[in-house]
Amino acid sequence: MILVVGGAFQGKKEFARELAAEKKLQVVNYYHHEIQKLLEEGEDVQEHIRGLLEKTPGAVIVMDEVGAGVVPVERSDREYRETIGLAGQLLAREAKEVYRVVCGIGVRIK
Repeated sequence: MILVVGGAFQGKKEFARELAAEKKLQVVNYYHHEIQKLLEEGEDVQEHIRGLLEKTPGAVIVMDEVGAGVVPVERSDREYRETIGLAGQLLAREAKEVYRVVCGIGVRIK
């Protein structure tokens, strides 16, 4: 699995598409939205991630990096931000490669 992270509208999707085409892998876009949905439904995020890794070990997973801004006032928004950060750590630990995309430029960090 390959993880691609970065801020909103930084070119992650296009970078991931090119990377996936080159390596003939599937792309899982907007994974942070899936995590938000799981939180809203009270599902276990770590269990979902383990399932994703088992079902799609050859995927390029794309998610927003959300922890570099202002700390949200609302508890639910803080929980979302913290959960996304923890999910990113778990995915990065399991990934063969990790890229951070800024201004459309992907830099390999693992």
